[in-house]
Amino acid sequence: MRLSRGLGLNWIKLLSRIYFAIVGLAMVACTRPYDITVVPGVSGAIVETIYVATQQTPSVVGAFSYNDRITQPQFARVDVTIPSTHAPGRIETAHDVGGGFTMASYRPKSQAEYIEGLAAAPGDEILLFMHGYNSTTTEAVFRLAQIGYDFDIAGVKSVFSWASAASPSAYVYDRDSILFARDDLTQLLTAVSRGSDKRITLLAHSMGAQLTMEAMRQLAISGDDHVLADIETVILLSPDIDPDIFRRQVEVIGDRDNPYVILTSGTDRALRLSSFLIGGRSKVGQLDAARDVEGLNVIMVDLTDVSDGGHGDHMVAATSPSAINLLRQISSKDMLVQSGLLLE
Repeated sequence: MRLSRGLGLNWIKLLSRIYFAIVGLAMVACTRPYDITVVPGVSGAIVETIYVATQQTPSVVGAFSYNDRITQPQFARVDVTIPSTHAPGRIETAHDVGGGFTMASYRPKSQAEYIEGLAAAPGDEILLFMHGYNSTTTEAVFRLAQIGYDFDIAGVKSVFSWASAASPSAYVYDRDSILFARDDLTQLLTAVSRGSDKRITLLAHSMGAQLTMEAMRQLAISGDDHVLADIETVILLSPDIDPDIFRRQVEVIGDRDNPYVILTSGTDRALRLSSFLIGGRSKVGQLDAARDVEGLNVIMVDLTDVSDGGHGDHMVAATSPSAINLLRQISSKDMLVQSGLLLE
């Protein structure tokens, strides 16, 4: 069957819009550090220690290169250096005046050593970060180091790096990788809970929020209530989750003392594209999904007014200097209400 000329042109225009949207997201990433390379930091640099659990395997010679979807997670302790000229929200590179983020050390660990490191570190809280779609392990490590420093997080910090293809065109591959990662994250949370008496905070971005909720759902189904009880706070940054799925996840997980905290922006271009790719359905991280989560134990924080356009406004809480400055000053729900950021 031959398409009419007008219909054919409409399809061409549609595909062009999709293509340029994807290319636009790719440009957000700029230079991609696909390999982990150990490089000494510049003089006077700040050091942030990050523990790593990853589904990608580093090579044993030269730079640490990664391969996708291994069956056994690998573990490490990394020292990240941050230049003294660091500006809030940024991950500086070697091209910046004053130097950039580097990995000054990368020390492979066994799972037992990884757990022991978390338990022995100062503080009574473990922050575990799940990155989003189109992300490398190095980017996730640098991002958590940046968040830890900019928000002055005193507790021990760790990344769970699932097997993202780190390609803007691999959205479907990454969604499948979330399903692949569920068991490993569930097992890791169980091991951390058993091996430490610290409370756990989960910080998840974009597609990583889907992974986080699925892991918690599996814990609930398995009857691991003691692990869920150790997870004190769940923070979802621009969650790429269908509202119906999120509601079902919350219902299965059951009652929690603390609400799920969702930070979002009305100008999030990445979630707009994600929504388009699945037929226009809203995602939990979009402002118009607020009515879809009514009745759930959720706090939605609207960061639209402090969005700055960086990174497609897909991670405003961590990349906008204005958002960082404002959020650092909020220590209670009352202060959140007074700030005008709470989405009722």
